[in-house]
Amino acid sequence: MADRPRRPRNANAATPLTTRRIIRTNTRIITVSRGQPRRARNAGLRRTEQQEPAERARQASARRLGRRLGIILERTQDQYQPEQRPQDPQPLLGSFVDHESEWEDVNPIADHARHFRLQRYAAKREETARQWAALDKEVVSAYLLYQDISENWSSFEPTFSDHPSGCTCAPADISQRNVDLVDLFERLGGVLIKFCKCTPDVVRLIQQGFFACSADKPRTAFSIRLVQYHHHLWQVSAVTTSAFIKSVSAYLDSHTRKPLLNRGSKHKRRELRVPFSHCIDLYLRILTNSKKIYEDGLRLSPTEKWANKCPRCFGPIQNEVKQNPAEPDINLNMDGNYQQRHYHHASKDCPREDQYPSLFLPPSKIASDIERISATENAATGINPPCSETHKAADDTRNGTTWDRCDDNGLFASTCRHDVPLAIINVYKTGEKLYYPVSILRNFLADFPNHKVGVLYDIGCHLEAHVVKRNLLSDRVADLRFGTSVFHAYVHEWSCQVKYNPRLNDWWGLTDGEGLERFWSFMSPLVSTLRVSTRLHRLVSIQARAEYYSDQLTLSTGEWFAKKFLDCTKANQAASLVLHQLYELANPATPGSNYTNQFFEGQWLLEQNYHLHLNQNREKQRQELGKLLCLQEELDAAWQAESTTAEQGIARAAACRDIDARLRRQRTTIGPHALIDNLNRNQSELLWKAWYSKIDVRQQYLALAKEKQPLLQACCPGEQTTLGTNSNESLMRSLRKRGDLLRNSINVYNRRALDFAAACPTRHAPPTITYDELLHLQPDDAFWNDGLFTNGNEPWAIDANTQCGIRSLASFKRSQEEHRRIGWEVRRAMCWAAAQQDRLMDTLRQLCSMQVPAEGETYIPPNVEALLLHDYLSPLKTVEEKMKSAKVVIHAKLIEIWKLQIQWDEKIIDVFEQTPHQTGDDLVLQAWQQQIAAIFRAMQNGHSSGIPGDLNYSVIYPGQDQPTGDDIVPNEEDGNDNGEDEDQSNEGINIDESDSDSDEGEEEYIEAVEHVMHQTIQRIILLNLAEPTPPPDDPILT
Repeated sequence: MADRPRRPRNANAATPLTTRRIIRTNTRIITVSRGQPRRARNAGLRRTEQQEPAERARQASARRLGRRLGIILERTQDQYQPEQRPQDPQPLLGSFVDHESEWEDVNPIADHARHFRLQRYAAKREETARQWAALDKEVVSAYLLYQDISENWSSFEPTFSDHPSGCTCAPADISQRNVDLVDLFERLGGVLIKFCKCTPDVVRLIQQGFFACSADKPRTAFSIRLVQYHHHLWQVSAVTTSAFIKSVSAYLDSHTRKPLLNRGSKHKRRELRVPFSHCIDLYLRILTNSKKIYEDGLRLSPTEKWANKCPRCFGPIQNEVKQNPAEPDINLNMDGNYQQRHYHHASKDCPREDQYPSLFLPPSKIASDIERISATENAATGINPPCSETHKAADDTRNGTTWDRCDDNGLFASTCRHDVPLAIINVYKTGEKLYYPVSILRNFLADFPNHKVGVLYDIGCHLEAHVVKRNLLSDRVADLRFGTSVFHAYVHEWSCQVKYNPRLNDWWGLTDGEGLERFWSFMSPLVSTLRVSTRLHRLVSIQARAEYYSDQLTLSTGEWFAKKFLDCTKANQAASLVLHQLYELANPATPGSNYTNQFFEGQWLLEQNYHLHLNQNREKQRQELGKLLCLQEELDAAWQAESTTAEQGIARAAACRDIDARLRRQRTTIGPHALIDNLNRNQSELLWKAWYSKIDVRQQYLALAKEKQPLLQACCPGEQTTLGTNSNESLMRSLRKRGDLLRNSINVYNRRALDFAAACPTRHAPPTITYDELLHLQPDDAFWNDGLFTNGNEPWAIDANTQCGIRSLASFKRSQEEHRRIGWEVRRAMCWAAAQQDRLMDTLRQLCSMQVPAEGETYIPPNVEALLLHDYLSPLKTVEEKMKSAKVVIHAKLIEIWKLQIQWDEKIIDVFEQTPHQTGDDLVLQAWQQQIAAIFRAMQNGHSSGIPGDLNYSVIYPGQDQPTGDDIVPNEEDGNDNGEDEDQSNEGINIDESDSDSDEGEEEYIEAVEHVMHQTIQRIILLNLAEPTPPPDDPILT
């Protein structure tokens, strides 16, 4: 042990510069307290004395080179010398322990190496992305073609040993490679597959039903049906990739004789998470590009693309009658979420502009708004945003230092009133900035130049003030109507609610503006995984999850309409009942008459006018006076209740003197406004104290509501909270403290309100309230109205019946607006679905009617030219292959439309018939019923296959007998459908071909044919279907 070479103690020589391990990996090895590895120790023991001088010489040479290049700083005179350090004791047994390396040193060499290592990693990542992008067209076209050939890989057997399909390479250009294949039901290790030079390896594996894990010479592949199954499972449950691949591996281990081992290893099992994630990304790219083929091939306009997102909002608008031209056509909700963050240490990739998913606004579409808002900072001077300061989510005091571990700090999004996400912005190193909602509005309004748009935002009051004063959307401000979300209205001042609460103002219906809260709840399972993923993967995953969320909302349209119509009816009935009760009461403000709707409307206009022209400075001065009076009262009470020492007495006397001075100054500042409504000074000050006490009640209530937010967040089914045990207990303790503070504030307020009532019995006193009553108050309850403190003679401020009538009349109007809007949206959705089916059916008919001559060019109809000549289908060699691929895309969309219509039909017709009639309703209902009848008939006959591309002839040509011949081949499972569909009256017809030349035989033949034709035509008429033109031969059904 005495002769064992010792580790160099110089900090710069602590890790040899020329060791083989460092040169290979170019990483810095930091030894922690776990001790020196056995391999390193054994290597040191084997090092001979002859190697030590050469090693020291190489180290010295490297240090001189580093100093000459400026990588290593020159040693200073006061630097600690290694020979002066006391000798660390060596352990008698085990490894050498280096106590000084338990923390990370600043090593310029290691930093230099790390820089170039990250550079190489970024270059490798970019090269991998480039390789996959170069294969996009071939991959998408091959996937669609073989999806049709294999019936979505439901009836397909791979042939790995066969010659590659369509290969023209010489035998010398065909190679073989072992590939590990993983399927949903089996796993094969080291399967020998033939590859050629004319077909990319990724495409070759798709032909065999597998997705490659690498763009260049893949060694692992997962079956397409396994990736498809994972995609559907992930959409429903957001299962992590690690959990899914572990479960699949464990299942296959129990059904496979040989384990799947690492290449070159005899015992270590393969880790498949990373390869499988590449297949997931590949499949998402295929789905995205297939959607692009559909949109570009059918030449969808921007409005039609919006309608595909939410047909209830953006479907065809026909014969809709508004009560006021200012009524919004579409309502938008906006909000931010700062749980969907991304840690900057997880990845250093920076998505390009063209890599942003379609749902996201790329940075280029936000840049102009950032510049515009920066240039108008001076114009924003004087905007007083008390509500935005109260609202935590809109507090822009958060900046990049608050999120120092993150690069992407969250998301800002917009949904329609049906909760469908419409646009998302990735928040990069900022908080909830003004330019995010402005960018969404500007880009949205560009596609709808003639629409009126309602905007519900948690701080809609703040947003409108900036938009108007900064002149941000000057050309469309008149088309916008701002409001606040319903469940966040309680954080706004009453003067703000009077103008922006959607329950109190016209044209909002029963929209609550909380669609983003439900969307963020649905997206919450992705929070933990996406924080440590790559930035691009995070955006793509959010896009895929949001699209599934939108599809599910669209699928449940019928249930949504039925529920909303029921809620609307209940609200209408409840409001009508209250109003009829008030109509029977005498109105003290107008002696000799009862309450009427005209009176309630007039009082509401007076209340709005007062709050819109409120002198906020005077109100704040009165509230400050009430605060000082309350402080003086508390000091006086404390002075009398407790015995004090001399020091305490002096301090309290000084505090009282200070309060008296502030009170005198405050009274001087307010002047004559310190008195109100012919009240004397004592009565007025009692009123101001009650007012301030009520403000304190509201602040304590908001604090309690804010503390309860984690308990109110939506949870997964079966869960009551997203908090753990410790967090839940801590939160409950905090809630008890907040509750005690709120009870004390309520008691103080009630006492002061009663004091004012006793001192001034002729004036309406502030209403008292209990703790339980306060917790059950609605945001628009009259208790929050502070008008009685300044308007003691106005019915809207002091009369409880008037206040109740105003709220009930507003609720009645909102229910009527909702009733009318539901009628609009039902017809938009039905018209959209019917038009979509007609368009898709027409496209399929044109594809099936194309003739492909043996020689010469094929004529392509103009309506399908963009579809067949799409760039992503260009790698396909023949027109027949392009037709099959296009048929898969269109048929998949037709299957979706059929699912929607069948799901909607049960309840949407009831809502359609109970909403106000519109011009053209008969045509809409007739077209809908005809399509539903055709769908039901196809389902009953077994012709409605759910496999994309598995298109039955009778689907696109209903009512026609299926032709025979070599050009059209019926589906195997539908072999007997032809006999079931045809009329059985021709079973007794017997045509003797030997006697066909006789007159009697000709007459029987003609009668039989006429009878069959008559029955066929009669069946078509009874089904109310138009007789289509007999189709020509169809080459793509062969």
